[in-house]
Amino acid sequence: MNKIFFSSFLILIINQTSYSQGFIYANNQEEHHTKVIDWRKQKDANYKVKDKTMLTEELMKDFESLKYYEIDYTYRVNGSLIRFDDGRTFSINTTGGGVYEYLIYGKVFFELKGKSFALNVYQGKRAAKSGQKKGALFIPFTDLTSGGLTYGGGRYLVLDVPDDGILVIDFNMAYNPYCVYNPDHSCPIPPKENDLNVMVDAGELMYY
Repeated sequence: MNKIFFSSFLILIINQTSYSQGFIYANNQEEHHTKVIDWRKQKDANYKVKDKTMLTEELMKDFESLKYYEIDYTYRVNGSLIRFDDGRTFSINTTGGGVYEYLIYGKVFFELKGKSFALNVYQGKRAAKSGQKKGALFIPFTDLTSGGLTYGGGRYLVLDVPDDGILVIDFNMAYNPYCVYNPDHSCPIPPKENDLNVMVDAGELMYY
């Protein structure tokens, strides 16, 4: 069977709710907690529906819910986004042996657990051409939990284009590539530049 390649900004978003895959708008910690819980419940509900799920038929038989870390508001951080306007591109390898070319939208600098980090931020060419803002930015990353409690191939964040230079990164919304749940999917592999030397104990856990 041929691998199914997903254009990142067509398939990385499960937008059955009023917010994007990677970011929840919230005015305070309590509201944030409630919205993340609601989002997780909606995602689990979607995964039980045949035409919405990313699971194999075998996994769907006994599926109840995905596995997550407890919600931790300290993993919702403000980052300083440096925008690259020169149209530079980056080729990201996929688990299916393919390559997908992204625009390098910029680099985001942030602090987590008292340390400073930076991640490259990518954008699909289609999203850039259309001027799409919602769910238009893609951050694939690995961290010190990768290969242990979380998927060895890393996790993803999908974010909205900010109106200013502040990019809110919510690792509670970090999620597994779909190839975790179905090997027919071909998923972008996080580049080494986006390997975080810290344990990101937030977001989606390894499913099995």
